[in-house]
Amino acid sequence: MTNWITSQMGQVLTRTSGVSVMLDPEGVLDEHAVATIAETCRVIRVDDWVGLRRVWDLDIRRGQVEPHTLVCVASAEFAATMDLPWDVEHEADEVIRLRWPVPMELRALLRVSDPISAGKLTDAAGRQTGIADIVALAYGVTLGDPGAEFDTVVRLRLNPETPKELWDVLAGILTTPAARSVADGRGDLTEVQRTWNEWLRRGDGEGAVAFVAAPGAVLGLLGAGLLKHAPIRAIGLPDWAQVGAIDPDSEQLIAELLGAQPSHPEDLAGWIASASWWGQVRSAVAASPTPPGNADAAWLAWEQLDVKFRRWLRTSYGPSLLSAAPFAALHQVAPRLARRVEDGAKVLLIVIDGMGFAQWHPLRKAASLTVLDATGSLAMIPTLTSVSRQAIFAGTLPRDFAEHISTTQAEERRWRSFWTGHGVAKSDISYVKTLGSDDGPIPEAHGRVAAVVVNAVDEILHGADVLGDRQVAAGVELWARTGFLTNLVSVATGAGYETWITSDHGNLPTLAGPVPREGQVVEQAGIRVRIYPNATLRQQAADHGEIWDPPGLDVESANYFPLFAPGRSGYHTGSSRVGHGGMSLDEVIVPVARVTA
Repeated sequence: MTNWITSQMGQVLTRTSGVSVMLDPEGVLDEHAVATIAETCRVIRVDDWVGLRRVWDLDIRRGQVEPHTLVCVASAEFAATMDLPWDVEHEADEVIRLRWPVPMELRALLRVSDPISAGKLTDAAGRQTGIADIVALAYGVTLGDPGAEFDTVVRLRLNPETPKELWDVLAGILTTPAARSVADGRGDLTEVQRTWNEWLRRGDGEGAVAFVAAPGAVLGLLGAGLLKHAPIRAIGLPDWAQVGAIDPDSEQLIAELLGAQPSHPEDLAGWIASASWWGQVRSAVAASPTPPGNADAAWLAWEQLDVKFRRWLRTSYGPSLLSAAPFAALHQVAPRLARRVEDGAKVLLIVIDGMGFAQWHPLRKAASLTVLDATGSLAMIPTLTSVSRQAIFAGTLPRDFAEHISTTQAEERRWRSFWTGHGVAKSDISYVKTLGSDDGPIPEAHGRVAAVVVNAVDEILHGADVLGDRQVAAGVELWARTGFLTNLVSVATGAGYETWITSDHGNLPTLAGPVPREGQVVEQAGIRVRIYPNATLRQQAADHGEIWDPPGLDVESANYFPLFAPGRSGYHTGSSRVGHGGMSLDEVIVPVARVTA
């Protein structure tokens, strides 16, 4: 039940005896709200004068008020307390009149809004009267401004759970062509793609003014794969438009991306956008056969960004794990997909082990995947497979599987347990783990919920000891072109599955750093994190890294105390190695996308 209903009910939910009358002439309460109220008291619903009279005379007056009884009168006849029969009004312990806190045009939207959005909407309705003014205040959009309107619809389009009711409201109030086309199509970008293609070809086109006014929004769509690249033929386009060109020059692409860096992120959505942007920069650097001239500038930008990200993690990682944002953290993936299954969908979850945004961007292009929804998610920290991938399949935080924190052996059992707990039959649940090689069979999903773990990218990462990130980039693109992922998604789509792709953690090309000589003192020695069996032993190695006990991980119960490599360093000697386990932006924020082939 929503907060705005609860606030109007006052003490009704805390009473233990007596009788209350609730007037609901506008139909505020739905079946779900009534069921929630019925968990705390006895609820009797009536919808006319005769029904109220019968309940009051034959039930209430005969003493049937234990436990606390709530008579909910859902009739337009009773719009105010004075409309009740005199005896009912005076014999009830209290009478409450429910009201919608927003105008009629926004009621459908309020019903489906998450608590945070609902709060913003009701607050705005208390300060504004017009529909357009309320929505503009609640969702932070400047109406009539092409850039602001387009930025708003793109931000909402990048949220996989933006309700159709919001698109319907926006369609009635947005005024600029590009933004209006997205709202009219309930998030469909067909018209935006046509306008984009036309702008790159001719340099004009209705709605193209939004691209010039909001380049960050365009880059966000391109990075997510929701807007496709096209040939550039027009003269006089902004330099950043090269980012959306087919086969742009690597060094020029890097330069334009660096010039279009998202503004300083302040929340999870901002950090997801920054992670996607940096993934484009890093993939462009890695795709060049020789290090481009601006590679150092790119990594300097990364260093400045990552320092801020680590600071943000320390204060905001814990609250973000509990966020209502869609797919905010990887342990929420299964619960979010459960909603899709409840709505009748068959779901396939593909977990590509070790894939960060730097691999996702070129991978989806090389595999010719069509992205339908795209966002990002926080991995579990430390960013190790046994911690983060297990959280995906368990649908819980690592503290809930402390006994198996160092192994993935229980993840299939946890995946099946999660779904049987959501009412799915055992025979309708499948789980497959595969390398993803081109000579192996394509895993066949079956049942209502299926999972496929693909280890190809992680294997490429751990074998990149010669050329580091460039070796990873070449290996991932070659693997994508073999067709394994394309065929897997294509077969699933043909079988009626809604296919989602994510990863358990990203990765980082590291620089050699000091390696503590500890022998058997350390429990697990990785490139980016070292795990100790107790806090004392970890403290003795504090000079070699950062000490932090991340929220969601019960270090005491698991005897699992992490020491993180600082900055971009790794616990190794010699050449650059690509690893994971740490706290960098590259490792912690991973892509989540709904795709088709």
